[in-house]
Amino acid sequence: MTPTNTRQIETEILDAFEGLVEACRALDMRRYLEILDKEKFTGLGADGKVWHGFKDIEGVISAGFAMIEKIVSLEFHLVKVTVLNPSTAILVNEFTQTMLLKDGTSVAQSGGGAQVWLKSGDRWKLVSISASNAIPNEGPYSSRIQP
Repeated sequence: MTPTNTRQIETEILDAFEGLVEACRALDMRRYLEILDKEKFTGLGADGKVWHGFKDIEGVISAGFAMIEKIVSLEFHLVKVTVLNPSTAILVNEFTQTMLLKDGTSVAQSGGGAQVWLKSGDRWKLVSISASNAIPNEGPYSSRIQP
């Protein structure tokens, strides 16, 4: 793979990731779920529970989106794409977000994520997501290891 090919793939992944982010900001569950590979998806939630397939995360996403009134802010930091081959890449990031829930509660959260992207035809699809929440009161850039 040439550096030019790698840069092109990185750009494609970042564009696909931006589509995912925009679906989150718009609370557009249908668009969010279209980015996931329905046949190959698996992952790990920030709560330590695994998703063994698309149906598992579909339930989590639909329940979560249903509770949210508005995304107040959603920012990503330290986003990095690593291209493994012409059809596979990993994106890692840290994030901060604030949401207003339908019951009026404001929720602030920060953490990190890792995503595995696979080229499916002419589109990039998510085949795996892993998420983690930052240690409370440590902020989005904390790397302190607890004993």
